[in-house]
Amino acid sequence: MHCEVIRDLLILYADDCCSKESKALVEEHLQSCQACREALKELRDVSPVAEEPISPPAPLTRVNQWKASLLQSVLLYCSFSLLVFGVFRESITPEGGTNGLWAFALLVPVTGFLLSLANWYFLRLYPSRKAFSRFSLLFTGVFILLGDLWAVIHYQSALSGLFRGTAHTVTPFLAGIALSIALCILSPFLADRYARLSGKE
Repeated sequence: MHCEVIRDLLILYADDCCSKESKALVEEHLQSCQACREALKELRDVSPVAEEPISPPAPLTRVNQWKASLLQSVLLYCSFSLLVFGVFRESITPEGGTNGLWAFALLVPVTGFLLSLANWYFLRLYPSRKAFSRFSLLFTGVFILLGDLWAVIHYQSALSGLFRGTAHTVTPFLAGIALSIALCILSPFLADRYARLSGKE
């Protein structure tokens, strides 16, 4: 058999990927052909380029799914509980200079955070965990600012008390600012934790 035909089969033979018949033909030819034996030796000596193995993404375990759902559920429950408490306190506050203080102190920050949790349902749309975390922070901050803007327009009497500097009006405003900052700081960390548990890279 011609060496050209055998050379075509040598790669398959070296990788042990040829049929029994082809293997027998190659072995028979190799017994009498030094050039083809050397060609086979060169094929076997050449080491393939090591490719970095692509590790498949770690499977999302049931435990991680449960933890992600639990985290989201706890945050939703706590947010709703604080909203109910804030609405109750606001509803029993008499009209006047103190009306609206609970909105600034509790309702607006918590509502902003609660609305930002809706972003968590769109986790798959984000290219990375980092981007998801940053957008969660952005949404929390924007929703809180929009809520504060609405509260300023709606509760002008509470603002007038703030400008007079009475203690019972200044304290809730400061508490609202502190809570808003705390929620904006917590938002990206909690979002990152949720994304990590959900298998987002």
